[in-house]
Amino acid sequence: MKCVFCQNYKISQEAAGKDVNSQNLYNICKELESMGVHNINFVTPTPYADKIIPVMKKLKQEGFKLPFVWNCGGYENIKGVKELKGLVDIYLPDFKYSDNKLAVRYSCAPSYFDNFKQVLCEMRSQVNDVINEANGVMEQGLIIRHLVLPGNVQNSIGVLKAIKDLIGVDVYISLMSQYCPLHKAGLYNELSRRLNNEEYQLVCDSFYELGFHKGFLQDLSSATEEHIPDFFA
Repeated sequence: MKCVFCQNYKISQEAAGKDVNSQNLYNICKELESMGVHNINFVTPTPYADKIIPVMKKLKQEGFKLPFVWNCGGYENIKGVKELKGLVDIYLPDFKYSDNKLAVRYSCAPSYFDNFKQVLCEMRSQVNDVINEANGVMEQGLIIRHLVLPGNVQNSIGVLKAIKDLIGVDVYISLMSQYCPLHKAGLYNELSRRLNNEEYQLVCDSFYELGFHKGFLQDLSSATEEHIPDFFA
């Protein structure tokens, strides 16, 4: 995806990073396990799935206990998601658009909505929500994130309605208000400002009106560049 408002554009669209082979990745996972982390979180892993999956399989076969998190933008290949069955413990997809035209306009992602509906149902079929009662940490499940965009309240409400229609209301949703006009957002009039309280409140009201009861909301104070790391620092 080529989101014009991407807050992490420095690493998502400017090709900065570090080469890691399969053995390196395996070693990193084992090292993180020894440090006592709660999970292994693969962020935007889809382009590298063919490299990551063999490592996940090897670790699972060895009895690796940490949950694997598939932290993705939602623009997945349905066949690829099916290959993750039994490997991914927690799905953390972004559900960005209920309008295919917006998906093309802002993210160069044709048929995003139609594709995501299939992907979401497949993810839900693979995992049930399991929370460790001792510490309240999710060990298995699905959390759907949605970033509310300024000037696009109906898109957000459409996302919530689609979730309810497809998999019901017994699912965790993270409604994010942290939008900042970064990267190329200034080229789009409606995206050249921050979200306002009225817009976010309308989406939150829709969340409750539709019957959702598991979720995470944000204060508008989170919409600041101070929370965005300088990846080249």
